[in-house]
Amino acid sequence: MVRKPGVLAVGNFDSNTGYAWKLMERLWCDLSVFYGAKDYQTYVVFPSVSEVPGCLTEHNCIVEQEDFTSRSLRSIIRQASYIKKNSIKAVYLTDQETKSFRFFIFRLCGVREIIVHDHTPGVRTRPGYIKKLLKVIANRLPLFSCTACFAVSPYVKQRLIEINGVPPSKVYCVTNGIEISNLKSSAREEGEIVRIVTVARASYYKGIDFALRVIRSLVYEHGCRNIRYELFGDGPDLEVFKNLAAELEVEPFIEFHGAVNNVAERLETCDIAFHPSKGEAMSLAILEYMRAGLPVVASDNPSVSSTLEHGQDSVIYQEGDVESSAKALLGLIKSSEYRNRLGKCGQGRVKKEFSTDAMLLRFRQAISSVAD
Repeated sequence: MVRKPGVLAVGNFDSNTGYAWKLMERLWCDLSVFYGAKDYQTYVVFPSVSEVPGCLTEHNCIVEQEDFTSRSLRSIIRQASYIKKNSIKAVYLTDQETKSFRFFIFRLCGVREIIVHDHTPGVRTRPGYIKKLLKVIANRLPLFSCTACFAVSPYVKQRLIEINGVPPSKVYCVTNGIEISNLKSSAREEGEIVRIVTVARASYYKGIDFALRVIRSLVYEHGCRNIRYELFGDGPDLEVFKNLAAELEVEPFIEFHGAVNNVAERLETCDIAFHPSKGEAMSLAILEYMRAGLPVVASDNPSVSSTLEHGQDSVIYQEGDVESSAKALLGLIKSSEYRNRLGKCGQGRVKKEFSTDAMLLRFRQAISSVAD
């Protein structure tokens, strides 16, 4: 029996890991639809498989355990063997390198298209002239560089071109999207307590320690006793942050909820979104805030705020500056009309620009431009 040509989607973690990977599963399903029309079989591999996602089964994807994240010689040999065995012609990677000796091996095994979708967070240091030149050359070598890069935000697209040295002709912007069915009115009535929320992993990288210091400033320096700061999310530093809240004497104004399942419903009870992260690619949490009709307060770090519009759907403060952040929040705390105006604008932008349908349309357009 002649085996169908295959397209391979690579997961970097266990098959049952993480909220963001649910979004990737949606893209893999769309990948299967696109290549299925070309009579390809879609394979999805993970370093470990604890549970097979139902949507992948529904889209006739073959899910297997195979580690494509390792760069050891033994692993590369296994990867090459898997590619040859399954007649893989296209490989779709997430958050992996844009150029590699592995890609040369993959192409020797029959791969024609290698796509790298970059969701990695943060700002990168600009390389010096010589290093940048070498990157530019390496990313133009046809056998060693990827066929195309999909960037999760306009900022990441710029970063791939200016920092990684990927040719602009290879880079496509495929921004994240979320479901927008059953959108509720963004307007909130004035209440006695103004609830400020962060949805994030409880870690220093997400800036939770900074947020606690800002809350202290609001309470003790600006006299805001009518606020509550709520954190939805678990993480390695949660207990440290609880201790810090006690040390800063803001415990009565803080609620640590830990991991929660019904984030969308809980956001409906909040008034302001505060996103103090030190780096993002394109934050799904920010899209959730906007969908819920919350005004967003975020720093001017370009990896965090690149999809926000200051004064329209958000208030942007100077990164790392407690007083700048406190003043940004203060204006929203004092005016429900201001909150509702920004929230309504953000909700409209999500509906128009950042829905799941909009994301999938951009994905299909990019795939169509790249596929053989």
